[in-house]
Order: sequence, then structure tokens, then C-alpha cells
Amino acid sequence: MDIIDFNKQNSVKKVVKKKVIIQAPVVSKPQINKDYYNKALERIIQLLKENNPSLATQTNIQLEKPQIDKLGTKKTLWKNFDAICNQMNREAQHVSQYFLIELGTEGSQADEKLIIKGRYTSTQIETLIKKYLYEYVLCSLCKSSDTTLIRDVESRLYSKECKNCKATKTVATLKISNKRQK
Repeated sequence: MDIIDFNKQNSVKKVVKKKVIIQAPVVSKPQINKDYYNKALERIIQLLKENNPSLATQTNIQLEKPQIDKLGTKKTLWKNFDAICNQMNREAQHVSQYFLIELGTEGSQADEKLIIKGRYTSTQIETLIKKYLYEYVLCSLCKSSDTTLIRDVESRLYSKECKNCKATKTVATLKISNKRQK
């Protein structure tokens, strides 16, 4: 009988040959879908540029910086208010109503200026201009600034209509506070 010792290592060495298989690069299914999507997107953009160039190119609206001055100790004067309203292609009365409601204060228009009760900085006014642009000026589909604001007399709703893509969207009406109605 042989005594088997489990602690003793085998003296026989095994030689294992490794097989190296060279395969062609595997393209996954999501990669094929992504390539197809990118080619289709490029083709759509090319066709859009050929058939309707106004929709293919985005035009950024360039506005002046608001010129804000202090008028006494408790009022703010917006000097180039009328110029900015003309650049946005909106009525000065609608824009002034929006700003006075958003700021929660009173004010008045004098010549081409807006006098606001309270002290405000140009950065506060700029953020409100951006908010007004997104809500009342820029088209929600093509992001064009070439829109008109139309008020329906019967329903008293405002809608903005894009001149480029002919899209229309109803926008929020300005809510006049009780303090200003008196």
C-alpha cells in the first residue's frame, strides 16, 4: 500500500498551450443605431438648409444692456427702455406691465424711459428681460425671435405666432394686482 501524502507537490508539470484567436472588431447594435441616427440627422439638416434656410439657421437676438440709474433714493430710471422694447418687437406698455408685476412695484413711462419705484440693479433687470424673452418673444419650437404677440378680444388671451415656422402658442396673460387697479 502506498501512502499518499497530500502536502507533497506533484513533480509532474503540466504544459498548457494557449490558443490566440484574432477576431474582427465587433460592432455592437447600439453603435450601429447611433451611426445610422447621426447620418439621418445630417441628411435632415442638409435638406432643411436646401429647402428652408430660415429654419436651419438660428438667429440670436442682440439686445442692448439696460442702462439703469438711480433716481433719488427710492426710484430707478431705465434709460433705454423704449429701445429694448423695439429690439424685442413688443409694445412698451406690455413690457412695462410685465416688469412692474414681476418686480411687485409701481412705475410709469416717461418719453423713452421707465421709472420704477424701488432700487434695482441692471443684473436684476437683465434676468427679467431673459425671462420675458423666453415667455413672450422666442418661439418654443424653432427658438426664433421673429414672432408677433396677438391678443384675442373675445377670449382675452395672448398668443405668440412665429413668422418662420408658423407655430402659435398661447402665453400667460398679465395679472394686474389689486393695488394697481384702484
